[in-house]
Amino acid sequence: MATDTTMDAAAMWAVRLEGAPRDDAMQAALDAWLAEDPRRHGALIRAQAAWAALDVVAVPAVIADDAPASPARRRWLAAAGLAAIATAGTAWWLDGERDQAVATAHGEQRRARLADGSTMLLNTDTRSRIAYTPAHRQVMLDRGEAWFDVAHNRRRPFVVVAGAIRVEAVGTAFAVRRRAGLAEVLVTAGRVRVWSTADPARFLFVDAGRRASVPEQAGVGRAAVTDGGVADALAWRRGEIVLEGMTLGDAAAEFNRYNTRQLAVEAPLAERRIVGWFRTDDVEGFARSAATMTGARIERDGDAIRIVE
Repeated sequence: MATDTTMDAAAMWAVRLEGAPRDDAMQAALDAWLAEDPRRHGALIRAQAAWAALDVVAVPAVIADDAPASPARRRWLAAAGLAAIATAGTAWWLDGERDQAVATAHGEQRRARLADGSTMLLNTDTRSRIAYTPAHRQVMLDRGEAWFDVAHNRRRPFVVVAGAIRVEAVGTAFAVRRRAGLAEVLVTAGRVRVWSTADPARFLFVDAGRRASVPEQAGVGRAAVTDGGVADALAWRRGEIVLEGMTLGDAAAEFNRYNTRQLAVEAPLAERRIVGWFRTDDVEGFARSAATMTGARIERDGDAIRIVE
């Protein structure tokens, strides 16, 4: 578990990253801080989750005793409260070695701290089961998508099961998503090993900054591995969707993962390419922007939105 000192520093970083553009100097300083201790990745994630949960309108009341506080002091006080919240358990902690299920509803995200110190962040409409024994650590991803920050333990492998696909990591961070007969693996730090139960002797290594799309039936022999795009694909961890040349049809499907208000796209428009950055819950904003970019218009029917020519 991260120490109080680590959580204090993580809280300061969370506030700093929220309050200012991330330039090269800031990124270099952050990378250096994270590199000093693998536990700091999880600490920062918990601090950022706590920050997202704070009612920022109430923050000035904390400093009402003093007159008027400087921006630097406001940041310090916000971080102090943030560290306390993050340390107290904004994340959901899972204890013990017994099997446990962790799931999210449509549009929900959930963060869990596992018994070994690893962190798991579940995306919308995801179901997983955790099975820890003294010999292994295993997470069954029944559906959906999850990102893992894995505590180092070479003698106790950490394996994610996605249908017939297995993803093994030791001291690394990666995401797995199940979709349409595929397991998508995106690595943010370190390296993972991927294989299929259909051909367990054949495996694939995927390094940080790369992503692999592995057919559950065909296995790694038919895997497609690409460089880059990992950060954009995992923008959901910040509550965002980043579109870089995605088709309008695929973009609408992404928004539909997070919202009860569903989008539909007329067939002639579905293959149009669009770009942009949106909040996962900003369906209206996306629909307006998409209509503008494609020369289309919007039709509404109750909770449904259609983008048509």
